[in-house]
Amino acid sequence: FLTAPYDLDYVDSVSKFISAYKIGSGDITWTDIIKKIAKKKKPVLVATGASSFNDVKRAIKEIQKFNKKIILMQCNTNYTADFSNHQYLNLEVIHQYKNHFKNKVILGLSDHTFGHNSVLGAVAMGARVVEKHFTDDNNRTGPDHKFSMNPKTWRLMIDETRLLEKSLGDGKK
Repeated sequence: FLTAPYDLDYVDSVSKFISAYKIGSGDITWTDIIKKIAKKKKPVLVATGASSFNDVKRAIKEIQKFNKKIILMQCNTNYTADFSNHQYLNLEVIHQYKNHFKNKVILGLSDHTFGHNSVLGAVAMGARVVEKHFTDDNNRTGPDHKFSMNPKTWRLMIDETRLLEKSLGDGKK
């Protein structure tokens, strides 16, 4: 369990219950909360959907002043449950993060698209952390349920990701 606190006091009140924090992409320019979270010395997941590359660099630099446990996640912020959302995911940004931040962050994906092909693509590009929405029933009412993973699709995603990881090898001929 983790949370993306949207209130400075909440950062403190949830600390004893969580092992990691998330900075939602809408808060990537809120320096006060970034500093407060970074000072907790717990892993920090940073979603980057609603940001420019300069916003990302600023946030990572701020976190690194206090904390080196950073998961940097490419993200799409469109929650409309439409298959066309894949065009906004831009997985190639993972390569930009990999090249710019070298080995200073763990790469990840925060994904709000149908299925798990985006997860497989991200893992092939170097992502090691994946955030997907989860539901017990895709027919529930609400904005996320339609594109969320359910227990069966989650299992399939994990199995196919593990198979892909085995297929990637070590890159040495």
